[in-house]
Amino acid sequence: MDNVENKVLFDPGFAPLIINSLGVAGYTYYMFSANNNVKFKRLNFPHTLRKIEASLVDTASFYLGCMLWASYLKEGAKAAIEGNQLLGEENIEKEYTSEIDFLIDLIENQLPRDCKYFLNKEYEKNEKFLVILKNYREFLVANKGFTDCDTTDKIILPDNFKPLKDSKKVCADIKKAIENKNIQEILEMYSELF
Repeated sequence: MDNVENKVLFDPGFAPLIINSLGVAGYTYYMFSANNNVKFKRLNFPHTLRKIEASLVDTASFYLGCMLWASYLKEGAKAAIEGNQLLGEENIEKEYTSEIDFLIDLIENQLPRDCKYFLNKEYEKNEKFLVILKNYREFLVANKGFTDCDTTDKIILPDNFKPLKDSKKVCADIKKAIENKNIQEILEMYSELF
């Protein structure tokens, strides 16, 4: 890395807010699917669906926050990125896209099928979540899982990200959500990027 004086954090404080939510949707769905008793599944699907959807809200909020934070960092002067624990890791795309691919498939295919079968109704998917997940996947792949991002000039933003109208406000809103310990406040910033 060049001798860069400015330093910014890779994670502005999202990790403590999301640590208990990441992977919950996948684990919950796996445990539900592993049971072969159809009667049990029919009875428990509403609870399972609520738990999965709550996890999806937190996960989508986190991914949107990451993209907004990167957009904010990219607009500033070149700075060294501190705290990127992925730096120097081997770039294995499947490792950092598999969960996102699962969540996209869960929303597009598995939950609609299961809602129809177990609840006899259509699944009302949140289209914003799909936009967030698909763009986050593209963002991760473009940045090679952040294995080489040691300075802000190396961050790659996909073409379909809107430029931030007010990057200082975005930063302030992210910090406010972190201070409030409410990652879901980030979803209110959806229109800043898409």
